[in-house]
Amino acid sequence: MLKEYRDKIVSWIKETWQTLNKWQRIAAIGGAAALLIALSSLLFLKTQQEYGVLFANLSEKDAAAILNQLKEENIPYRLSNEGTTISIPKKLIYEKRLLFASEGLPQSGIIGYEIFDKNNIGLTEFVQKLNYKRALEGELARTIQSFEEIIKARVHIMVPEPTLFIEDEKPATASVVLNLVPGRRLRPEQVEGIANLVAASVEGLEPENVTVIDSHGKIISDRSRRNPILELTASQLELQQRVEQYFEEKLATLLTGVVGPNNYVVRVTAELDFNQVERTKEIYDPESSTVRSQESDIQTGTDPNNPTRTENVITNYEISKTVERVVGGVGTIKRLSVAVMINGVYRTVVTPEGEEVTEYIPRSEEEIQKIASLVRNAIGFDETRNDQIEVTNLPFDLTVIEEQEKYLQKIDQKELIGKLLFWGSILLALITLFMLLRSIFMRLRPELPELVEEEEPELEIMEIPEATRARIQKREMLVEIAKDKPDEVAKLIKSWMIFHDESEEELWNLKI
Repeated sequence: MLKEYRDKIVSWIKETWQTLNKWQRIAAIGGAAALLIALSSLLFLKTQQEYGVLFANLSEKDAAAILNQLKEENIPYRLSNEGTTISIPKKLIYEKRLLFASEGLPQSGIIGYEIFDKNNIGLTEFVQKLNYKRALEGELARTIQSFEEIIKARVHIMVPEPTLFIEDEKPATASVVLNLVPGRRLRPEQVEGIANLVAASVEGLEPENVTVIDSHGKIISDRSRRNPILELTASQLELQQRVEQYFEEKLATLLTGVVGPNNYVVRVTAELDFNQVERTKEIYDPESSTVRSQESDIQTGTDPNNPTRTENVITNYEISKTVERVVGGVGTIKRLSVAVMINGVYRTVVTPEGEEVTEYIPRSEEEIQKIASLVRNAIGFDETRNDQIEVTNLPFDLTVIEEQEKYLQKIDQKELIGKLLFWGSILLALITLFMLLRSIFMRLRPELPELVEEEEPELEIMEIPEATRARIQKREMLVEIAKDKPDEVAKLIKSWMIFHDESEEELWNLKI
């Protein structure tokens, strides 16, 4: 049964192949080849495993331990970056990371507090201290390596032995060696954070005694930042720049709406008072007084015949006073100096020769004064601080701006042309592919005979001859007779066909 069915299919394919012309056979072969390639590609992509990074930047010891375990479990892997990066199939990454983490891998060659997991019975006090130092250095290195800019880190701690005399004691020191990711660098606050991290983990260690260097031996820890005086100076400069930037941005928003963008330049210089002054004031009010004390002196006469008694009262008054203690703020604005340069107006003028020339028109004095008044109100002008504002109208050199605009326009045009060419080529390829497939399918489609529709004759309006009209009337009468007496009419027709030679012609004449 199967053989017969197979033979029928083979014979049908052969017959179909014989009926195809040359182009149809080429199209059939090309389509079959394209279908085979597509199926092969899908099968390859389906069976091909996608790899992902299991661990990167491994030490040789960790990489060897991980590879041995992968080989024992027959897990495929790939090595890159000189063996420091191991990749495995993506579906196994998270599972294997958890398994390796439970086994303490990767260790990156760093020994931490796991050194105390072993049996340390019998070790001397010196070895115990040395192990603690190694463990602390390892844990600090692991913490520092968690920074995304750092590949590897090593920490060295030096804690001197305690002495009997304070003057002989030496401070603890530490050094940190960092191997940074190529092209990355640490910000100053990150370096300072690393120094504080190490100092806070070691007893008696100060941040200024921690030295941080990179893998090239360059010191990246700035000791000058730890000087309080210099730090204060840097903070003061930063605060001054922020104040100046604040006023410049405030004036920029104002001037943009008045003269338009690229038509002004504003610069602000702020003098800040960083002196912290404490003042004490005593204010006396002479109009108000308070009794402070009273003294009474009573005197009596010595004559017994004429006794006398005298009383003197002495009153001491205290003038009321107010004591004020004023502490001046740090970083208050001492003086502001603002310089504003404004561009004029440009218009195109046609010369008598017919040439177009750009003419510069300076702004009026009234407009300059209005702009200066706006600037004063915007910055909070204070004459007591001796603030200064200067608004000047000068023509700007716009050649650089025009060149930049032309350059940006050229770039935009190039990008637009590139996009048009890209999408145009894709559209052209799609149209070409559509036309090719259409031609192939048109050739593969079997040719069907064209159906020719019979054209209905057009009815022409003409005059009917008298003889024809009489003939039509006779035919209508015969039709009516045939409807009423069909049997008799049939017999009549048969007799005509038998006995008359012209019966066929007469029959057609009677046909409805």
